Amino acid sequence: MDISIDILPILDSHKTGVGWYTYNIIKYMALNNEIKKYNFEFLGFDFLGRRNNTEVKEMLEKIYPNSKYKLIKLIPYGVYRRIWDYLPFTYNYMFNSKSNLYCFFNFVIPHKIDGYVINTVYDMVYKVHPNTMTKANYKRLEKELARSCERADIIVTISNNTRKEIIEYLKVPANKIRIVPCGVDTNFYKPIDGKKILSKYKIEKPYFLYIGTLEPRKNIRSIVRAFNNILKKANHDVILVIGGKKGWMYDEIFKTVKELRLENDVLFLGYVPIEDMPALYSNAISFVFPSLYEGFGIPPLEAMSCGCPVIVSNTSSFPEVVGNAGILVNPLNIEEISDAMYRIYCDNNLREDLKQKSINRAKEFTWESAAKKMINIYKEFE
Repeated sequence: MDISIDILPILDSHKTGVGWYTYNIIKYMALNNEIKKYNFEFLGFDFLGRRNNTEVKEMLEKIYPNSKYKLIKLIPYGVYRRIWDYLPFTYNYMFNSKSNLYCFFNFVIPHKIDGYVINTVYDMVYKVHPNTMTKANYKRLEKELARSCERADIIVTISNNTRKEIIEYLKVPANKIRIVPCGVDTNFYKPIDGKKILSKYKIEKPYFLYIGTLEPRKNIRSIVRAFNNILKKANHDVILVIGGKKGWMYDEIFKTVKELRLENDVLFLGYVPIEDMPALYSNAISFVFPSLYEGFGIPPLEAMSCGCPVIVSNTSSFPEVVGNAGILVNPLNIEEISDAMYRIYCDNNLREDLKQKSINRAKEFTWESAAKKMINIYKEFE
């Protein structure tokens, strides 16, 4: 069987959740001998060669030595997406592709495709929390997602919570949906000497940690306010470290820090390379992630794999992923968040208990297992 995989999400050098999910599924499928019976090609858009995709190309050529790598450079993907309904030819024709199966990893897909289609839907945030995303993204999903799911033969999602929401909001038949959860890269389990990394970021005090995109849905302003509540009780001997690239409406986060006069107590790192994350997780007092909504929530799982106690929301997929290995809080209750932070800060026994539970829980989610589940989906089309 010939399989085409859309690699657009991994062509961004600053990958976030969707990009890392795509990258790891592709990477870990290659380690499974069952894929040797398939022929792969990898398709994407790279307008005028502006994306830094050399590393991706080399990686794919190494782990899929007999595969094809095709990029369209004459039209931006965004333009193609806006006009694909009006084009007289198919997605296959654009890439000169004759595959049996096309696998997409980013919500919205072209509608003119000859062949079977797998689409990936990570969350239903545009239905559950529409005010936490840009109007442009909301309009795109409102217009395209239901139709993309109708066109797909199978829809992959990452948690049972999202599966239920897809059925509820998009009226997709339950037998059309498969769950392929996220995992943790094995690098996160390796012992880390964090001194070099902490020195790199000028972290000189014990710290609470947040890593993720800076955007309203992540509820970062509530973290800042909760941190402010415990600062005096902790004798200012702790800081809040915030890592992640700027999304949208990030200015409100900086404004809150300034209003609370926390400029010397909150450290912004910007985008954090994945190789630095294990050290940051391993040395933190706690990883605080009271996001309003997540389809899965990879950062808490990464933190748990490093033995970092996590504080997460009691909503969406978090109870399903974290279980009893972390502290679950109401993301809208700042007092509840600050109480959880202060408990972990003060109680060494609680920290140690959560550390062991976190490590054990994280081991239940591996990319090897996720990749195996994706391969099993491919088998359904043989």
